[in-house]
Amino acid sequence: MTLSTTSSRTSRLFPILSWLPGYDRKWLRTDLIAGITITALLVPEGMAYAELAGMPPEVIFYAAPVALLLYAIFGTSRQLVVVVSSVQAVMSYSIISALAPPETSEFIILTTALAITAGLVSVLAGILHLGRIAQFFSSSVLAGFVSGLAVVIIVKQLPKIFGIESGSGNVWERLYDLVIHLPETHLLTLAVGLSTLVLMLLMEHYFHKIPAALVVMIYGIVIASVLGLAERGVHVIGEIPAGLSGPALPNIAIDQWLSLIPGALALSLVVFAEAIGPARSFATKHRYAISPDQELIAIGAANIGAGLFHGFPMGSSLSKSAANDAAGAKTQMSGIIAAGLTIIVALFLTPLFTNLPEATLGAIVIVAVSGMFKWQEMLRFYRLRRLDFILALVTFLGVLTFEEALWALLLAVVLSLLALVWRASQGRVSELGLGREKLIFEEMGPDSDAKPISGLLIFAPEESLFFANADTVRTQITNRLAASAEPVKSVILDLELTNEIDVPSADMLEELEADLDAAGVQLMLARVRPPVRALLDRSGVTEAIGAENIYNRVLEGALFHLGSMDADASKLIGLSTDVLKRLQLVVSEMLVRTEGDQRAQLEAAAAQLSNAIEQTERV
Repeated sequence: MTLSTTSSRTSRLFPILSWLPGYDRKWLRTDLIAGITITALLVPEGMAYAELAGMPPEVIFYAAPVALLLYAIFGTSRQLVVVVSSVQAVMSYSIISALAPPETSEFIILTTALAITAGLVSVLAGILHLGRIAQFFSSSVLAGFVSGLAVVIIVKQLPKIFGIESGSGNVWERLYDLVIHLPETHLLTLAVGLSTLVLMLLMEHYFHKIPAALVVMIYGIVIASVLGLAERGVHVIGEIPAGLSGPALPNIAIDQWLSLIPGALALSLVVFAEAIGPARSFATKHRYAISPDQELIAIGAANIGAGLFHGFPMGSSLSKSAANDAAGAKTQMSGIIAAGLTIIVALFLTPLFTNLPEATLGAIVIVAVSGMFKWQEMLRFYRLRRLDFILALVTFLGVLTFEEALWALLLAVVLSLLALVWRASQGRVSELGLGREKLIFEEMGPDSDAKPISGLLIFAPEESLFFANADTVRTQITNRLAASAEPVKSVILDLELTNEIDVPSADMLEELEADLDAAGVQLMLARVRPPVRALLDRSGVTEAIGAENIYNRVLEGALFHLGSMDADASKLIGLSTDVLKRLQLVVSEMLVRTEGDQRAQLEAAAAQLSNAIEQTERV
């Protein structure tokens, strides 16, 4: 192995080595501004999201720096920020609350273990090159899932705004509990929460370049300190321990680690599905490449680091990533700077947060996650395709109804797969014709000049053949054959889109051949891929159809069909002279390597083409 090969592999595993040595000092100004912006958003939102995950707010100062650093080392996106995510926080709470009571030491330890487990799953998926796994999530289903989580998070924060005890259960139960306890509203807490909401919304609307979360956090601390709100019944964060925490592996039993695997799989899948879209958008915008597999490794590393430093599962933050990009971030240096600034806050500034009202944190979360509600996207699905809208709506309602987000995620995955199977099982079949001015076969229709060849029907399934659509394809072919206005002598089935074939589909082809043979029609196959041909050979389908009736190209089958017809050149006059001459040339090339009965068919086709050319030129 050469030194350059080793260096290349090292750079692929540690992408920081590909950009840091050549870092341009002129980028430092914008990366510094971007790092400050990330920190300004991270501190208030991070503490709020820690509470969403059922963790003490100070853990954000332990986990965020290492997550930011590890993503900067392993990540390939220059603008994506992988640190705290409201989706991951609420999913983490849902998963762990089913295993341990919230606000207990066991709950906290299991949460850190969940982050590590999810990280290991993600890293393993990246090593195994499973970067395409996010494609199993339909975009409509993911929109419904994320929108549902946004509503779940908002409903969970409303008791903080009203100053009442939070209920339990799913969204509907929590809303009912909120309504019946409204008379217990603490008016001073409500005033703090509503004023924070209004201020934050105004800031984001009129002064969107200023970090609204940071401003309202300062506002909450100031009014709570000046007015002594803690003594008047308004709940505040309280004392936050200063300093950092060292790494430690959670001390839990093997069976507890194993119990975390299903939730870890769900977390890693969702965080990657959320991250890869924005990462690709940033890469396209700034014209560089990302590696989905390496992104899995980077996100996994960030989660492992967060878990080792007593944190909760991390994910990509769209708001912080967008702010990072808008601030002009050139490289992952902005994340490294944000990590350093967060450490400074943890060491010296935590006493400032003692009087931060819980209602202020609740308002920050509500406004931050309101952008997760994809109502415009769901309306777009409704306008464009009702099935996508139904999938999104069912997933959305599932998230609101299931108390555990894991079950809602399972519903989302099942719906995505069902949608995929449903579309593939429709068995749509296109009918092909030969272009009048060009030697290609294309779908016939009002916008195409392609015409059928007399006595020949050419079909191309629009999906790969498999057990769910095989019978539908067979039915469509036999129905169109029966409806043909003129006698049909041959049928060509183009299998280009079928990469592999199962036994039921092979059986269908044999049954189709028997149907057509009984009607006096010859079945021919074209563009049969090697794995498909191997199964057809083993199953006896090749013998039933005849190996001589399986062609590399649709064109070859069409030419043999021409040679089997009665010599009637008038059936070809609809084609241009150029196309006829090119067909004649193809026949000449095929004659060189063909013998026996097939050669006689090709010679008959050549004669027909010569007659057609003569008549066309006379016309």
